[in-house]
Parts: sequence; C-alpha cells; structure tokens
Amino acid sequence: MIDQEVRVLLIADCEGSEEMVKDLVRHGFETERVQVAAEAMAIVRNFDVILIDLDLADFDGLTLCKRIREASEVPLIGFTSTHELDRVLALEGGCDDCVSKPYPSRELMARVGALLRRARKLDQPMLVAGQLEIDPNLRKVRVSGQLIGLTRKEFELLYLLAADPGKIFSRSELLRRVWEYDRMDPEVTSLASRTIDTHLSSIRKKLGSSHWIVTVRGIGFRFSEEGLSGEADWDGQGSSNGEAV
Repeated sequence: MIDQEVRVLLIADCEGSEEMVKDLVRHGFETERVQVAAEAMAIVRNFDVILIDLDLADFDGLTLCKRIREASEVPLIGFTSTHELDRVLALEGGCDDCVSKPYPSRELMARVGALLRRARKLDQPMLVAGQLEIDPNLRKVRVSGQLIGLTRKEFELLYLLAADPGKIFSRSELLRRVWEYDRMDPEVTSLASRTIDTHLSSIRKKLGSSHWIVTVRGIGFRFSEEGLSGEADWDGQGSSNGEAV
C-alpha cells in the first residue's frame, strides 16, 4: 500500500482494463480509466502517474505518448508487446518506463512505486559546475543564469552524470539507471544505443556545448566539470577528451 493518495490515469480500451483498475485500487491508487485519446489529453495534468496501452483503437499510442510528454512531465508508463523495438520506441516517445503485456501485477506496482519515488525525491543537493547549475528539487537547469528546458529523461540523464563527475558510465548502466531497462547484458543493441545518443545529443545542444558530457570511445560517457571552459558556443563539431555523439 502507498502512504499517500496517488491519482493514476489508465488510458486503455483493451480486454482486462477493468481488472487493471481494480488491481490498482486494491493497491491504494485512486484510478480513473479513459478509452479515448482526446479525453485523456484533456485531463492528463490532473494525475500523478499515467499508464497507457500503446495499442489503442482510436489513436496511435506512441503519438499519444509524445503529445502527453509535450504537455506534461507526469510520469508515464507504457504497455506494449515483448518486442524490443516496441519497448525502445515507447521510451523514445516519452515513456519513463515500459511494461510488457500481459503484465505481472507485482512488477507493475513496483515500477509505479519506483517511478513515484524518483519523481518525488526531495532535498537533493544542487549541482554547480562553472556556468552550469542543476537543481534536482525544482528540476531546473541553468547555464549562465539562463533556464534550459530539458525533458524528464534528459534531466535524469544529465543529473546522473553530473552527480558523479569523472565517473565513466557505460551504455548498459545508463539504460538500467535512467530507463530501468531490465536487460543487464553488457552489449547494448543499436536501437537502445540510439535512445542514449539521441538524448545526449539533445542535452548537448540545449546546453550550448559538447564539453559538459564527454564520450569515452568504446567505454561510455562521463561528465566534465570543466564544462564550457570559456567557450560560449558549440558548433556541434567540438570535443573535450572525447567525442560528441
């Protein structure tokens, strides 16, 4: 059971949806179910967690995920088949996590709980490295005082790297710790690697420099406290003891 009221929106029209609602309520979640994408978009901001079946009849589930993410930073869990392609596309589409169908009840509740804990972490220290400031409590990032807009995953990825500067994070570790990827194999597929590369490339562009996040060829990535090192702009070609993605 949970220690405080959490509102869950279930977007699904598949068989078994009613049982899922009962399961969530049984575990202490105040749950509402909708079956139409337009109806869901009108109320997404009223919920703490959103669960979405990617196989909706009236609308493409991945497109709906992207639209929800554009409108809100609410934690989002997708339901999809066991195909890795679907799981990667869901993560790229804005989902914070992805559960295979049919889902084990205990696994789903554990994932919802873990997602809520991450979203509600308080009293984490602000990280400052030169002109870069990362506030985990307000989930805000600034460079030279200018607010930088990052997505939820971009923020979590940047904070993970910056909280342990100098440490080299492998691709598999980033997938495990940021995306809660359930495969622990050292070898990461090209699709999963593309997810990491896309997010890192976006972070670098938004920060205005490739120097904050260094690629260590064949090993992984690390955060550099040297940051901009006096350089105001990034043309997408530079590197610092490593290579930009």
